[in-house]
Amino acid sequence: MKLRTKFAAALAVAALTGAIAPQAASAGSTLNGGGSTFVANLVDKCRSLYNADDLANANSDTVSYSATGSGTGKTNFANNTYKWGASDSVYTTGAPSGFVYVPLVAGAISVAYRLDGVTPAGSTVRLSNTTVAKIFAGQIKTWNDPLIVADNKASVTPAVTKAVKNGVTTVAKKSGTKVSLTVTATASALKKYAGKKIAFTKTSTSGKTTKVGSVLALKSKVTATLPYTAGDIYTVKIGTSAVGAVGVDPITVGTTLSLPSTPIRVAYRSGNSGTTNNFTKYLNATSPTIWTKPASDAFGSAFPGSVPSDGTFQAATGSDLVANYVKDNNGAVTYVELSYANDPDRAGKGVKSALIKNNAGIYTAPTAATSASFYAEASVDASGVVTADYSVASADAYLINAIAYAMVYTANTPTNLGVKSFLTYVLSTCAPNNGPGIGYAPLGGTILTKAVAQVAKIGA
Repeated sequence: MKLRTKFAAALAVAALTGAIAPQAASAGSTLNGGGSTFVANLVDKCRSLYNADDLANANSDTVSYSATGSGTGKTNFANNTYKWGASDSVYTTGAPSGFVYVPLVAGAISVAYRLDGVTPAGSTVRLSNTTVAKIFAGQIKTWNDPLIVADNKASVTPAVTKAVKNGVTTVAKKSGTKVSLTVTATASALKKYAGKKIAFTKTSTSGKTTKVGSVLALKSKVTATLPYTAGDIYTVKIGTSAVGAVGVDPITVGTTLSLPSTPIRVAYRSGNSGTTNNFTKYLNATSPTIWTKPASDAFGSAFPGSVPSDGTFQAATGSDLVANYVKDNNGAVTYVELSYANDPDRAGKGVKSALIKNNAGIYTAPTAATSASFYAEASVDASGVVTADYSVASADAYLINAIAYAMVYTANTPTNLGVKSFLTYVLSTCAPNNGPGIGYAPLGGTILTKAVAQVAKIGA
């Protein structure tokens, strides 16, 4: 089967499987689902494996999936055309009763582009949040625009030796061949993070992140002496919350790129798309003075003004077609789930994922690991819906991401119990084993715990 074409989190698979062990379903049920194209590459991989797995799929069910987009997925699930749905956004109207959202997997949204003639050859374009916002608002029209040129100049910014977040202050100082971090906390911060472990990581100039120390619990003052290599950025996490990203050296950004004057052509999703919803949430959060309208499944509804009709913007259906438009058109750019940008055929035609500047000042590539770092600070509500924190301070976080949800009715029927078994397999086995290799981030932490609880409601 064609793969439409790396949150890496440790999972206690055996414990998870036991926690959401499904009830038996009748033999041979057809479990037809559909919706999100964002998650389609993973679902196709998982359902192919599940359908052929006599142990996991003891009832010989057949899982099918139609990648029609999140909007159609929500509509068709509500009217029972699909027995289960998938979407990267939740219902605002028209939600059926008696169903649950199950967070299924996370993943990065690539700002995928094709631009011939960049020198040095093979270089990847760097974009700040403001630049991304202006490109997709139609305010930047050529690839050699001064804002894009500025993002792609070799530059040095002063060291950020102090960070303050949530009542926690982190200060970095050079100490011989080491770096000393001093972490102080207010009374309210001590209360907020009571009993939480402090973890220290460092991110090198090449983007590699490693753990370099930990402290069992936050005190009013904590010091740590950590290994040092020139250019390292140190992230302090208390529990899952990053409260500071600091360093003792100026941040040096790459080499200067020479960019052609090629016109920019923006490809966006037609119809209703969860990828659009999550991309416009990012634009709202990071550039609210440019993207002033609320996030939406429909690109035109979220767009600041009216989408240009002069040929510089092109609508296309589904993740495959926007990615193919970029592949086939020099100068084109889109937003699309990472596995579509990484598809070998598209990569072979010059499609690349831009490096996006994060809150620590690092231009970061979309990967499963950088998506996981972003979602480490997300919250999940009682209904299973995840809210991202776009102020995340981790040096290894990529800011443009989405969570894909399965939507399943809870009634105790053979079909629903069959879907329950399949979702158990995805969460416990398929996503951890196969997701990172194609760009998806398996769930972990509180989001995974909630997903387990949501699955347990099916047939209960």
